[in-house]
Amino acid sequence: MLALLLLICLPGCVALGAAAAVPGTLVDVVTDQFRGEEVSFASNMRRTIAATQAVLQTMQLDIDVLESQQNGGYIIGFSNDRLDGTINLRKQTERLTTMNVKVRSNTREKSVERAIVDLLRQELKTLPETVQFDKSQYQSLMEKPSTASARVGWFRAGARLQVVAQQSGKQDWLKVELPSGKMAYLKGTVVNK
Repeated sequence: MLALLLLICLPGCVALGAAAAVPGTLVDVVTDQFRGEEVSFASNMRRTIAATQAVLQTMQLDIDVLESQQNGGYIIGFSNDRLDGTINLRKQTERLTTMNVKVRSNTREKSVERAIVDLLRQELKTLPETVQFDKSQYQSLMEKPSTASARVGWFRAGARLQVVAQQSGKQDWLKVELPSGKMAYLKGTVVNK
C-alpha cells in the first residue's frame, strides 16, 4: 500500500505520521474483516434453516447454537476445530430469507462463506417444502434459569459456548453468551476439554 509520511510541527513538538495515499483503502481493509457474504433466497425461514443445517454438516461444521430473534429471524453459531462462524437469517417476507455468513479462522474466510452460500443455493433446489431443522441432538436455551422460562434457542451438546456465570443450587444452570451477544441459560455443567 502506498503511504505518505507527514511531518507535523506544532509549537514545542514534532510528530511523524503516515496517511494512506488512496483514501478509504485502510478503512476498506479493516471493515472487510467484519463483513460477511450476504444473499437472499426465495425460501421460507424454516426451510432455509434446515438447508443450512444440511450444508454445514456436509462441510463438517457443527451448528453449536440456533438463536431465535424477536423479528422472526435466527442467528446460527457454528464451528469446528479450525473455523468459527455466524449466519444471520432475516425474514424479509414469508417466502424470502436474507442470509449473512461470516466465517473466521485467523482472518475472514471469504472462500468458505461463498462455498456455504453456493451449497445452500443447490440444497434449496432439492429439499422438500416440509423439511425442518433437526433438533434431536440439541437442548433448549432459556431466557431465565428455569424450565418454565421462554425458550430463546437451542444448543448442541458438546458445543463450545462462552460461559459467563454458573449458578449452583437444586439445579445447575449456566449463563452463556449467544452469538448476538445476548445472554441465555442452559441446564448443565461445565466440561473442560
